Amino acid sequence: MQKAVDFEASRGIGLIHSVSGVGFALNMDISMESWFARSVQSGMQLRIFPQSLDVRAAKARNLPRIGGCFACALDGCFGSRDAAMNEAYADDPLNRGVLYYTDEQVTRFCVEANRQGLQIEMHAIGDRAFDQAARALKAALDDTPREDHRHGIIHACLPTKEGMEICRSYGIQLPMQIAFDNWRQEPAAYTERLLGGERNRRLNPVGDFLRLGCTVSFGSDAPCTEPDPIVWLSKAVNHSNPEQAVSVADALRMATYNGYWASFDEKERGSLEAGKIADMVLLSGDPYTTPKEELSGLKVEELILRGKPYRPQKQSVPAVVLKGMLRRNRVRA
Repeated sequence: MQKAVDFEASRGIGLIHSVSGVGFALNMDISMESWFARSVQSGMQLRIFPQSLDVRAAKARNLPRIGGCFACALDGCFGSRDAAMNEAYADDPLNRGVLYYTDEQVTRFCVEANRQGLQIEMHAIGDRAFDQAARALKAALDDTPREDHRHGIIHACLPTKEGMEICRSYGIQLPMQIAFDNWRQEPAAYTERLLGGERNRRLNPVGDFLRLGCTVSFGSDAPCTEPDPIVWLSKAVNHSNPEQAVSVADALRMATYNGYWASFDEKERGSLEAGKIADMVLLSGDPYTTPKEELSGLKVEELILRGKPYRPQKQSVPAVVLKGMLRRNRVRA
């Protein structure tokens, strides 16, 4: 875990949203990552999202959020043809993918988590899964309105107009993985064969979300793609569908401030402003003057957190656990 943090720091990342809970007894991986988050060194920040439909996984650890993939995944992915679709796959007319839960199950979870004051995030890749997530979050907020919930739909690869309108109206944010655009595991020619031309052009519509006024933040879905904000910047500006491309300024905000906003950290971090913690990254060139086709060549030269150059993590396992347990009520995770 310390090596993983050091690797992400080398890519200029100072805040990690970690989704945890993959079947360990007593959810020990969630507990361990929570302790690690509270003891991590050099100014690095971790925010833990328990991947569970049981709100107790979050409440028992004093975590204010719940969600991710695994148990919180509403469908699969395009490559395995189990992303849940409103219409059949173009090359498999009998297959519309798989919804892992009924609408009633997802709505019940969202209503309970929202009543408990938790922030909710759920995985949805296909358009049918996206609609299910949007409707469930809407039902939860209709049941118990909250002004600043910051619920989100992860991936949001193929949203519908109806679902996007719910996101706009209810303030649902989108933690997206723009590195999936023309991804080497699922290149555009491959997804077009699966989805057909019209749906393929609608994949990863960061431009449409931006024009609607929705908040988009970028992440990696690691290990599916390598955590690398330079890749996110380049992919968003050079989107395979030019209609969905965004400006350098907007892409930088999605890769910085909006990620902090997505975990309620924007008042302290995420932008260079008087009174905020001095987290910043030094790049090899200016993104605003670099030709957009060359943005992927930018390099991270140094990460500065709390005003000091980042130094590698160096703690023993007992130190991580003890510090994390003792700081339970004093440090965010």
